Amino acid sequence: MNKKVIIIVLLSIIAIGGGVAYYMWNKPKTNAADLTPNYILPADSLASAFAKDEDAANKKYTQDSIKIEVQGVVDTIYTNEGNETLIILSTSIPDYSVNCSFLPEDKVTANIGDQVVIKGFCSGYQLMDGVQMTKCARMK
Repeated sequence: MNKKVIIIVLLSIIAIGGGVAYYMWNKPKTNAADLTPNYILPADSLASAFAKDEDAANKKYTQDSIKIEVQGVVDTIYTNEGNETLIILSTSIPDYSVNCSFLPEDKVTANIGDQVVIKGFCSGYQLMDGVQMTKCARMK
């Protein structure tokens, strides 16, 4: 009798775990399109904050709940190996561009030199890659 109860409990735990894993795998990915930004700023200001004090900028901008709307000029646009579109915004600060990555299902169009407005989540500064924005949505 005890073995039956243990087997039923284990099978129940496996079934619940499998259901949760299936839900998380198929959960829709979010981007920032419909979210109200916490900060609206030019790409230069965002890059400048990280150039002056990276720790303070991380505390201010990189929390999961912080949405940022950034305006700037497109310097580069390409698709990476993960099929994500990346738009790199130029700044006046050397080595501090703002890199905005979009989900693979988002079809983003832009031309070099376009003035754009992009919402997203900041994930910090990476050496040689600049300030990183993820789950972005182009607004203008």
